[in-house]
Amino acid sequence: MKNVLITLTLVLILKQMCNGQVNTPNGVPVPANALFVYSAVKYTDAQLQSEQNNIQNGAYGGSCIILSGYSRNYNCHGYAWHVSTGGAQTCIDQVFFGGVTPYVAGVNPSYSQTNYNSTIGKLRVRYSGDHSAVTTYDGKFISKFGPGPLVKHNALDVPPGYGNPSSCWTCNYAPPLTSVYLDGKLISGSFQNTTWGSHNMQIFWGLDPDTGPTFSPTAGSTIINNQSSGTVNFTFNGPSNNGGLSIAFCGAPRYSFTFFKPSGAKMQVYPNPAQEDEVITISSESPDELHAVNLDEQTNKLIKVSLLDDRQRVIQDYLPNAEGNLTTVKMKAGLKGTYFLKATFEDGTVQTKRLWIAK
Repeated sequence: MKNVLITLTLVLILKQMCNGQVNTPNGVPVPANALFVYSAVKYTDAQLQSEQNNIQNGAYGGSCIILSGYSRNYNCHGYAWHVSTGGAQTCIDQVFFGGVTPYVAGVNPSYSQTNYNSTIGKLRVRYSGDHSAVTTYDGKFISKFGPGPLVKHNALDVPPGYGNPSSCWTCNYAPPLTSVYLDGKLISGSFQNTTWGSHNMQIFWGLDPDTGPTFSPTAGSTIINNQSSGTVNFTFNGPSNNGGLSIAFCGAPRYSFTFFKPSGAKMQVYPNPAQEDEVITISSESPDELHAVNLDEQTNKLIKVSLLDDRQRVIQDYLPNAEGNLTTVKMKAGLKGTYFLKATFEDGTVQTKRLWIAK
């Protein structure tokens, strides 16, 4: 009698633990009375192990491969609709309490009905009996045989009471993004300023998406490589000042990021016109210096300065002598008249300023 009471107490404790809130991927609550646990009295370890051995020995068909051992913590519906999307193990009752219904009908369903395709993985399948399964990309099914093991099998290699596959369902939800990194730095928001060129973005999401994510470039970006792990390499290359990435889960665009090129380094030149005689010498010590100033706070570094004549011919190139955002170049003596100072920045931006040197 004492052992029976202990067992019943454990069952009640497990039921309370199991009856924690369970939501569909789109956040709709599953009825609390649809959540349950298998009784250890009704399904003993010895019985479950014996059934597992029978399954392994081909009791329901030679295709059955055991993926994980028996467990009272979750059942076929719990696996197909909840566990396989990243949720905790739980048992969901469909027949009496409609535990699967919030996933496929009602307010904001997470799945929509579709046709079966043997090349499509992670479709949810409802059987004519009380059973659910998930398809694989090689034409097989994965399902939990009640409190028994998790099994990979042919569509019809299931216990007789499960019936036949009757409907297929594809995901209609987007997992929440948990964090996004651009070039190794955590970002927030869909609009980002960055330089043109090659970049890496890492995207981490909550629930496991069934058929994604996939990445697509919008105007101004080119996808170099993308993986289902959530890493995408892309080139932000114009032709306008923005581009972006669109992220699709289950085939539908769900998130997008737009990248803007910084407004460009703006060059300031002074003194202009120069207040010197016909021989001009520019140095860091001179009070009459010529400076090219990068106003983008080193986001866009100056890499070259060229002096052009009034016919845009290069007279001299200078390597920047940069200190912070300030670059000093030393002009050669003997220059008179109108010239142009052309500054080239690391992202390809070019700025040109007219320079007058007093005659």
